[in-house]
Amino acid sequence: MEKCSYNDEEAVTVSGGSDEEADTDSGGTNRESTISPINFLGIPVVLDGKVPIRVYTNIKLIETFGLESTVKQLLFREYRSRGFFGHQLESLTSFISIIQTLFGGLPEETNLTEPFTKWHELENAGSVPGNDAQSRCYAASKAAADVLIHKFPNVSSMFAVMTDPHEFLQKLIVELAVGYDKKLTKFVCEIPPMFPYTLSAPNLVELDLKILSSSHQNLPTICPRSLRNINLVVERQPFSWDMFRIDTESKTIAFDNLVVLSILGTIQYPSIDDAVTANNPVLRFPKLERLYLSDCNLTKEGAQAIVGHRLKQLHFGGSFIVASELCKQPLRNLDKLVLVWEESCYPEEAEGFVSMTNKIFNKTEGIEHVHCKIYSDGYTEIVNGIDWPYLTHLSLGFSMPFNVLFEMHSKVPNLVHLDILIINCSDNELIETTELLTNIKKNYPMPSSSKIETLYLAVYHDEECLESCCPMLFSGAIENLKWYWPQLKDIEFQMI
Repeated sequence: MEKCSYNDEEAVTVSGGSDEEADTDSGGTNRESTISPINFLGIPVVLDGKVPIRVYTNIKLIETFGLESTVKQLLFREYRSRGFFGHQLESLTSFISIIQTLFGGLPEETNLTEPFTKWHELENAGSVPGNDAQSRCYAASKAAADVLIHKFPNVSSMFAVMTDPHEFLQKLIVELAVGYDKKLTKFVCEIPPMFPYTLSAPNLVELDLKILSSSHQNLPTICPRSLRNINLVVERQPFSWDMFRIDTESKTIAFDNLVVLSILGTIQYPSIDDAVTANNPVLRFPKLERLYLSDCNLTKEGAQAIVGHRLKQLHFGGSFIVASELCKQPLRNLDKLVLVWEESCYPEEAEGFVSMTNKIFNKTEGIEHVHCKIYSDGYTEIVNGIDWPYLTHLSLGFSMPFNVLFEMHSKVPNLVHLDILIINCSDNELIETTELLTNIKKNYPMPSSSKIETLYLAVYHDEECLESCCPMLFSGAIENLKWYWPQLKDIEFQMI
């Protein structure tokens, strides 16, 4: 059960789950989920003898104490294990019933839950609800959103975190976002959007979106001007920057105030040379300071646009060819560079990998923190060819013989931190590693000139072999490693 807490501001919270998932006391308060300073209230809803579903909301408590004007945050979430609130139309119906019962504000004959009840009855009867039934449900979602916006006029942050919410719940969330448009400063939407919408959002500072392939045509249109922090997760298909093109006549999309950009997924960066003929936008990031990219496509023009003179931190994971294109840009103003490789390196790629990474890490003089992370097989044989003179941090996640690590210090002379995750090694390899660590002085008569100060070592292996090797590691390896790496101050072992 996760905990949520938000900085001394009231929050309306809607959550869903089954009875057996919810840990509640006799007063209906969920003890493990806290929205400071008001807890969830549990409202039980029993559905025709099925597994009971609860909708947890603190709306009633906030209304009872007259705190509506103090509410600044609105959160929709589901329990991770079952996700009833996302999948069950009945839970949405229950929530809207709560809104109507507490707040009213509608003609007496208006029943917001009736369209959803009718829809559910038609589905249970094996019928396909028609357009009229769908339109009535959409209208009810909008009416419920209007009631919430009226009762909680000062909401500035919205969070919608669900795996597969019903389309009518999505409609409710979209209407809320549009209704709060002018006041929103933070918008987190980790649901697959089914409805296109536009946010002028003049005060929006932080945007966090999860974009699925099925939602490509339903992306919102958002003005980028005020944004300072963008986090995008894109799954399975390329994403277009056109969602940030408010002015369709302009050739440029300018992120004038963006400081942090994080993108996980496949992003197509437009070519500046083709901007006029292909109607691709030219991107501008004049204030970008921190950039996090993972598995992104990147053209030469895209790299030039996104790596600006203000950039202080660059984190990239993916193709080493794309990494090379990024690092061809001036890096002199960086404080931190982190490059991550998680895909296997095939023999025919090894030479290209060594050549490109040598060029990259020979350009990093003056950068305080230069980190290379390799979490895959196929890289063991490249060690002899590397030349990374300014690398300060190295993380390795494959089975590499320790003797190779001991002999590579001349190739990474400024390395101060080393992480080693030994994965999928055989019993014999683990025993050999243990013996090597306990007999360093026999194999290496002189301490090395290494600058390594901190070492983290984790071994993933079966329990029986670990039990036999663990005492040997701790009994002799630590002192021997400190002898061979004389600058070593901190060592952490973890047997998993």
